[in-house]
Amino acid sequence: MRRRILRAVVVAVVCAVLLFAVPLAVATLRLFQQDEVRELQQLADRVAVTVPADVHHPRDPMELPRVESGTWVGVYDDGARLVIGAGPAHGDSPVREALAGRDTSRRLGDRLVATVPVGSGERVRAVVRTSSPAGGPLRRAALTWAGMLVPAAVAVGVGAVWGLRSSRRLARPLEALAATASRLETGDLSVRAAPSGLPEADEVAAALNRAAARIEELLRRERAFSADASHQLRTALTRVRLELESAQSSGAAADPHTAMRTALDSLTRMETTLDDLLDLARDMPEQAPLDVAALLDGAVRRWHGELAAAGRQLRITVDAGLPEAVGSARAGQQVLDVLLANALAHGSGRVTVTARDAAGVLALDVADEGPGLPEGEDVFARRRGDAGDSGHGIGLALARSLVETEGGRLIVSRRAPHPRFTWLVAGGSEGPAP
Repeated sequence: MRRRILRAVVVAVVCAVLLFAVPLAVATLRLFQQDEVRELQQLADRVAVTVPADVHHPRDPMELPRVESGTWVGVYDDGARLVIGAGPAHGDSPVREALAGRDTSRRLGDRLVATVPVGSGERVRAVVRTSSPAGGPLRRAALTWAGMLVPAAVAVGVGAVWGLRSSRRLARPLEALAATASRLETGDLSVRAAPSGLPEADEVAAALNRAAARIEELLRRERAFSADASHQLRTALTRVRLELESAQSSGAAADPHTAMRTALDSLTRMETTLDDLLDLARDMPEQAPLDVAALLDGAVRRWHGELAAAGRQLRITVDAGLPEAVGSARAGQQVLDVLLANALAHGSGRVTVTARDAAGVLALDVADEGPGLPEGEDVFARRRGDAGDSGHGIGLALARSLVETEGGRLIVSRRAPHPRFTWLVAGGSEGPAP
């Protein structure tokens, strides 16, 4: 690319120099020719005033001025015969035209010729003819052209240097963009294109950086959600296994069709969970209004039975005048499922879900009547459910990741007694939750 830019600049400069120099060279040659003809005419005029009335028998001998080598001066009588000086013995066409009373100047063969009639009216008694080599003006023009070559060469050199610098300045950002794209192609999503000062290249670099950041974020979310989904699916599979083992251990008294329906319902929820997590991992945060009532009704349908089977109550409280909130209903469903599953597995007593106004931001609280959470423990840290940990595991990490992706926050608003998790939902006009 650099060579093409440099070649284009040099060709443009050379063309510009030629377009200026060629007409100037032609005009210079014509100027020198006209100057030479004018000098010949002036010389002929000076000689004409010294020509006596009788050119054949002058009272005093005629003397012609000294001229440069190659310049001829001749005086012709009214019969077009050379009387004195240099020139053709018999007058040529310029001499004959001058005998008719007309001044003439032209190129004749390899010489420039000028003639001046001596006399007035129809009585022309003599003609003065001057001539010089036609190559004289050309030699003078050639010297001028040689002098013009110096600034022309300087102009071409300056153009070449400028073209070289411009080609480097234009090619360097594009080469940097190509190198950045190559590193992105190899999987290095942390690379970013630096600004170059060239507006067009900077726009491409900014678009490339945004694309790289989006791809990096999508891959990070997919990896994180893949790990989180494995936890959610293991939990659902464990539930299905327990239901089937319970039906098997009950023997003939158990209804196998009921057990199979329950297992199929759990598998359907598991499939829905998987689809939701994959969609959330691949899509950007949704900015649609969040239907809080529908979200809470869905949580009741999914968890009332399980909590009741464990002898625990689920209570939903919705305050009046809730602020506007935006987000994905699927993400909200997953967040509530994680928080309610955590309350079922690690809490005790009644589970309360409260929707309230927290200083202009929608807050969803999930609390139970358990003893509480240990002080200083990060319940949102990703763990794999080892026997020695507190058992909160990757589920809460998934919930926090989902909430932050939607622009909100998930915090432990009360540790003990009666632990409470609070989800601050992103608002429609306020932006992300504080």
